[in-house]
Amino acid sequence: MKLLPLTLACLVLAGTSWQGARAESTDGAPAPQAARVDEDKLPSARRSWDAAIGGVLVYAPDFAGSDNQRLRLNPGFYLRYGRVSIATRSGFRSAGDPSERAGLRIDLSPSERLRFAVGLRYDAGRQESSSEGLKGMGDVPSTVRVRMMGSYRLGDGWSAGSAVLLDALGRGGGWQGDVSAGREMRFSADTTWSFGAALAFAGDRHLQTYFGVTDEQATRTGYPIYEPRSGLRDISAHVNARTELGGSWHAFYGANVSRLLGPAAASPLTRQPNAWGLNAGLAYRF
Repeated sequence: MKLLPLTLACLVLAGTSWQGARAESTDGAPAPQAARVDEDKLPSARRSWDAAIGGVLVYAPDFAGSDNQRLRLNPGFYLRYGRVSIATRSGFRSAGDPSERAGLRIDLSPSERLRFAVGLRYDAGRQESSSEGLKGMGDVPSTVRVRMMGSYRLGDGWSAGSAVLLDALGRGGGWQGDVSAGREMRFSADTTWSFGAALAFAGDRHLQTYFGVTDEQATRTGYPIYEPRSGLRDISAHVNARTELGGSWHAFYGANVSRLLGPAAASPLTRQPNAWGLNAGLAYRF
């Protein structure tokens, strides 16, 4: 497939052209953050690189639609030079914009108010051994996703944005998209908190891979055959906070709720359309 080589070439060219640029910071993050750059500083006054390492505890469902929750402990890191960054998950970022997520990313933003970015993210897929409800469904292969996003700061801590993700390797991931809005505010001198919501949708290939049941899968599992079409995937909301602990240490923590919609909610794999999760992490910024 020609999409991944073309995307990689664009990333290399963009990274080279922006290598000496300073990263710009915004607030209103819909994901937990490990650190923050003072928004009163001008971009030219900020250093050209940031890094952070740490760990995070996540309590969440086994998979979308599962009725079983489990606790995971994951290490993480974040590294940025100029407008190029890489992170294991969004909670470890030290600087960036509200839509920053895990993976390799290049910031193409023309200003702090109007943000654009393109990136690559590893998607581990799904293993049927991870849950009793998936036995006989087979594994969803891992892939690489291309992510393109844009956001706009509305003032007073509010921001709105949208993103599209594409399966660059054509391994059944299909495409996904979302629209979101959120706000970040300062709770105290050491703590900021944010809240937001997002509406996600997906193509028929993505929904078939994660929520559909083929003839063969129906024979092995006893689930009825199900072929979802493109449509809404879920609606979600979150509350997150970040506290400076002194020195270079930072704690981040939050909660989220979501509900599967449309074809995803109607899937025979969906045992619980409503879901909730908690996360708490500790990071050290260099």
